[in-house]
Amino acid sequence: MDQKKITVLGIGGSGCRIVGILKENPLAAPLRLIAIDSDVAGLEACGLEESCRLLAGERWRNGRGCGGNVIDGQRVVAHERTHIEKLLDGVSFLLVVGGLGRGTASGGMPVVLSVARKLEIPTLFVVTLPFTLEGHSRRKIAEDTVKNELLGLADAVICLPNDLLFSVLESTTPLSNAFKLADQELSRTVLALTMVLLHGNLLAADFGSFITLLKKKKSFCSIGVGIASGEIDAGKRGEAAMERLLQSPLLGGADKLGAADAVIVTLLGGPELSLGESRQILELAARQVKPEAQLIVGAATGEEWTDKILLAAITVKFDAESEASELLRSSSVSHPRRTRTTSPAAHAVDGDQLTLPLEPVSKGVMERGPQVKWGNEELDIPTFKRRNIAIDNGKRGVE
Repeated sequence: MDQKKITVLGIGGSGCRIVGILKENPLAAPLRLIAIDSDVAGLEACGLEESCRLLAGERWRNGRGCGGNVIDGQRVVAHERTHIEKLLDGVSFLLVVGGLGRGTASGGMPVVLSVARKLEIPTLFVVTLPFTLEGHSRRKIAEDTVKNELLGLADAVICLPNDLLFSVLESTTPLSNAFKLADQELSRTVLALTMVLLHGNLLAADFGSFITLLKKKKSFCSIGVGIASGEIDAGKRGEAAMERLLQSPLLGGADKLGAADAVIVTLLGGPELSLGESRQILELAARQVKPEAQLIVGAATGEEWTDKILLAAITVKFDAESEASELLRSSSVSHPRRTRTTSPAAHAVDGDQLTLPLEPVSKGVMERGPQVKWGNEELDIPTFKRRNIAIDNGKRGVE
């Protein structure tokens, strides 16, 4: 894959900080970095050159930010669609990173996704959910953005709760340090994901399997990253990297690997990294995973990683409810329709009536627009809500 066509786009305050950290890392030099924000101070602090920065809604917000307002965030980024298209022209792979829960990232990520889909660019979102202590409203904004705006349309979404940090941080840790640590860990994760796609010269990660694994499935992810070097860890750099991965703040504890339904493992190293050593290290990671879990592995080498290795693992735990729904759907497709001779016992097992996810959808930037009415009824409100129709969640009767 063309190095300069792999782009990492940071959006919002957290996203800009993460691309700023990557800019200072020599190992990320092959990547193209872009930052989008409505806050001029946060945008300038990332350190990217002006051609790679986009101040969204400058004429309207004057660089003051969106103050956590998602609708304003959507507006300011939507106004920059043409500029974003120019920035993404020729990109072969896009990784969008940021923290959800506030205005610019939560409102702007769906706009970026829309542009990427128009340009037919494979897009991966790596996002964080707010700390619980930041309040319920921010958490709801973040979860709604993932569920309603990203999950069904993006190629893949990795969603990481910042609360995972609580499993390894002392209660006396300053809050500013916790946010800084979250940004650092996320930047390492982004680096690991893009490097394997960038090089892919040892064991290529199957991005198609990666997409299939994460697309349109509600899941809970955590990420561990471990770095080791020959100079410090002598002949045990594989074991050292594995130990640091298990202690990684965003992994949420060493038991996450064993409890995961799927694990994506990536290994980066220098030219001296052999196929045999790669196999040994990846097998070491695979021993932490339960046998029935799906495992995707990738390994790559590059001159910039000489005498160093980076081992990263993304754990995926599928939501039990969404898994059950998927099994019911596949069952209804794969089995012939039952006749009246089917036993009542069989109906009792698989005859539950499925419930459609009927929920009102936000009108986004049109929220304050004129109402569409017929008589005394507002047509933008779904009929079942407008007329207080109860959705029957019973079971089919047995004839």
